[in-house]
Amino acid sequence: MRFIVLLDVPSEGVQGFVDDWRNQRPKDVKILLRPHVSAEPIRGAQLLTVVEAKKLSPITDYCRSLEEKGAKVQLVPIQDDRSASRELKKFSSAKRRAERHNRNVKPRKLKGVGSTKNLSVLPLIDWRTSDEGLKVETGVSYLVRTDGNTILFDTGLNSDEEVPSPLLLNMRKLGVTLNQIDTIFISHNHGDHVGGGKWAKDKTFSVTGRQEPLGDIKVYSPTEMTYPGLNPVYSRDPKVIGEGVASTGTIANGIYNGGFTEEHSIAVNVVGRGIVLIVGCGHHTVPKLLERARALFDEPIYGIIGGLHYPVMGGPREVYGYAGHKYSGTGKPPWEHITVEELNANIELLKGLNLGLVALSPHDSSVVSMEAFRDAFPDAYRNLRVGEPIIVCT
Repeated sequence: MRFIVLLDVPSEGVQGFVDDWRNQRPKDVKILLRPHVSAEPIRGAQLLTVVEAKKLSPITDYCRSLEEKGAKVQLVPIQDDRSASRELKKFSSAKRRAERHNRNVKPRKLKGVGSTKNLSVLPLIDWRTSDEGLKVETGVSYLVRTDGNTILFDTGLNSDEEVPSPLLLNMRKLGVTLNQIDTIFISHNHGDHVGGGKWAKDKTFSVTGRQEPLGDIKVYSPTEMTYPGLNPVYSRDPKVIGEGVASTGTIANGIYNGGFTEEHSIAVNVVGRGIVLIVGCGHHTVPKLLERARALFDEPIYGIIGGLHYPVMGGPREVYGYAGHKYSGTGKPPWEHITVEELNANIELLKGLNLGLVALSPHDSSVVSMEAFRDAFPDAYRNLRVGEPIIVCT
C-alpha cells in the first residue's frame, strides 16, 4: 500500500517539523519521499511525504506519531503508473469474464424449495454492536436459523489470524457452538468473508486462525473451493440447500484489485411473508440480485439483510481521510465512486417492492448510506448489529 501523507502544521513550525522528521525510520514503513515543504499547499497542507507498507496499520501508527507532534494528517492513496496499468488490465479482463459468466447462467424457477415458518439471522461478526463484550470487524458472519437448518453464513475477517478468532469468541459469548451448525455458506471468496486474506488466496476458508475439523458439515461455495475433510459444493447455478432455503447461484462482477468475483446469496421463503435475501457484500449489485430473485421465485421479495456495498462519501472506517471501501469492491475503476444518485436510485428500486424488512450491513457501507436507508424504510428498517437477532416469522 502506498500513500501520500499530507501534513498541516503551524506556519512558524514548518521547517523545524521537517528537520525533526526527515531522518525518522518508522517500523514496517518504507519512506519513499522524506517529509518536505510542498511548492504549493495541497488540500491546505504545506508538507508531504510518501510512504509504503504491506498493511495499513503501520502507516496509521506513523500518522498517529506525526499527529501527536502537532500535525493535521491526511492520507491519499497512490499507485505507480506500471502498477496502475497492470491492475486496470486485470480489471478490464475480469469485467469481460463476468459478463460472459452472467450470460451463461440462465436461471429458471426453482422447484421444490418449500418454506419455513421461522427465520432468524444473528450477526456474529460485523462492524457494529451494542454490547462492548462482543468483537467487531469489517467482515461478515451471520447465523441463519430456519425450521430445518442452522447455517453459518460467511466466517468473518480475523485480520490478525487469532486463535480463537473474533468469530469464535463472539459465538462463545452468544451460546453458539460449531456442532449446532449443519451448513456453511460462503457468499464470495474475499478475505473479510472467509476468515482472512490468506485463506481467500488459497480458495478455502476458516472459522479461526487455523483450520479446525468441522465434521460432516455441508458447505456451499461461490467458486471451486476446498477444506480439509470436506467437499464444498460450487453453487454456480441456483439450487435448493434446505427446506425453504436456496442459493441464488452466483452473479459475477469484475473488481478493481479484487479480480473476477462470483457472489451468491441465500434466499429464504418464509410462510406468509415471501423471500428474504441474505447478502454478503452485494458486489453483484442490487439490480442484478433482484433480477435473479424474480427469475427464481414466484413469491414476492419480502426483505433484504446484509452487505450491499454503498460506501457513499466515505465508508465504514475512515483513517485520516482515507476510506478504502470507496476505492475497491464497487465494480468501478478507483477514480469512480458510488454516488448519492446511484444510492437513491437503488433505494427507489427497493421501495417499489414494498419490503417488510431491510437491514443494511455497516461493514461495507457508510453512515450516509445507512441513514438514507433508514429514512426510506422507516417501518421496515432494522439495525444490523452483532449479537442482536433479526427475526421473521409467520
